[in-house]
Amino acid sequence: MASTPLPCTKPCRRSSNKKIGKRTVIRRLAERGYLPEKKRSKYDLGPARQKKRMKFCRNHEGKTGAQWKDHCQGVGDFKEFTWYPVELQPRFRKLRASWTYMNKKERKQPAFQRPKKWFKPADWKKTRKMKVFGLTTSTGKQLIFEVPYGKDQFSAAKWAKCLRSKVAPFLKKAFPEKASFNLLLDGEKLLHAPEANKVMKEFQIKTLPDWPGYSPELNPQEHVWSRAEPLLRELEAGDETFEDWKHKVL
Repeated sequence: MASTPLPCTKPCRRSSNKKIGKRTVIRRLAERGYLPEKKRSKYDLGPARQKKRMKFCRNHEGKTGAQWKDHCQGVGDFKEFTWYPVELQPRFRKLRASWTYMNKKERKQPAFQRPKKWFKPADWKKTRKMKVFGLTTSTGKQLIFEVPYGKDQFSAAKWAKCLRSKVAPFLKKAFPEKASFNLLLDGEKLLHAPEANKVMKEFQIKTLPDWPGYSPELNPQEHVWSRAEPLLRELEAGDETFEDWKHKVL
């Protein structure tokens, strides 16, 4: 919640032995024009990307749940999880909140928007990241494994190796009656590199050809991540090491 002083138009009574309930606080804030508002995101798709997204939606809007299960055997995506040291955790929790109390005018101010960068460069160096790949099938089975973090550490050749040793065997076990598989993967170049395409062709794995880039909410795997992130923060001990924290991510 942003720390902005609230205007006081009524005299306040202070009492050390009288508690004010949550509903009373919410009501008094509402009376003064402060309502819980969702923060605006500094993110603009642009007309070209919006056009591709609308085309994808029109192409598939008539599909039922059963048709989608038959059309697409799985959805997959990479996800980065960030470990924050103890001294950065309070600010992380404050900025991560998707809503806060504000009035209509304040909603457009930068202080009440979710920023792209939460910390100064010196503080960012204190954080550590872990990257995983998650795959959820249309039957509800899940595969997740850690991948090297960083562009220099995770190459197309390494992803092709993961496809051969992890993804392909998982799909064959999940769908023993099928000889080919359709997956929904986002447009990340690494996922569609020549080395990866060669392995996918070998195991008859195809991807949806009309997937619009920069459309995370259209990938059901993102709904897995949206549930995993809050749960991870609940499991955090706060003062644990990065290596101990990585086990909780998986």
